[in-house]
Amino acid sequence: MNYDASMNYGTSPVSTRSKRIGATLLGGMLGMTCYYLPISKDTFVNSAFAVTRKNVENDIKILTQAAEEIHKNKLSDENKIFLRRLGVAENLNEISQKCKDLRESVTDPATVKDLKKDFADNFTKYKKDASLMDTVAAKAMSNIKWNGFKWGMGIGAALGAAISLIATRD
Repeated sequence: MNYDASMNYGTSPVSTRSKRIGATLLGGMLGMTCYYLPISKDTFVNSAFAVTRKNVENDIKILTQAAEEIHKNKLSDENKIFLRRLGVAENLNEISQKCKDLRESVTDPATVKDLKKDFADNFTKYKKDASLMDTVAAKAMSNIKWNGFKWGMGIGAALGAAISLIATRD
């Protein structure tokens, strides 16, 4: 048998495309470590307030739906339970007042300032022990970490792709 000594039979050629894909994936995986970056107090306070505002908007939406059902005399069991949880009677005036109070809790400057101050004051306690967090604080921390994860993965993948393009240039 004749063997061609000029060919390298022991290794398989790796395409440039494979190298680029690998570098992009590696960069993305390295970027995922942004999940573990420290969280600043300001970021936490803003995120916690955003979660609070979203919760209030959801409550107002459900209260509006309950009011529509009351107007049609067809209040669902879920909305009855929700109204009881909020301490609101099955009355359009009380529902309207509760919506107004909820909206004011996230729009009134003094109330917002107190709420943000409370988040800032408890930040150190929350950071030390996750079991001390309420649902708003836990959701805020989770949102911040997952945003860091997603941004880190995206930026890492972009950097990995850019480096691989430069490295595999002919």
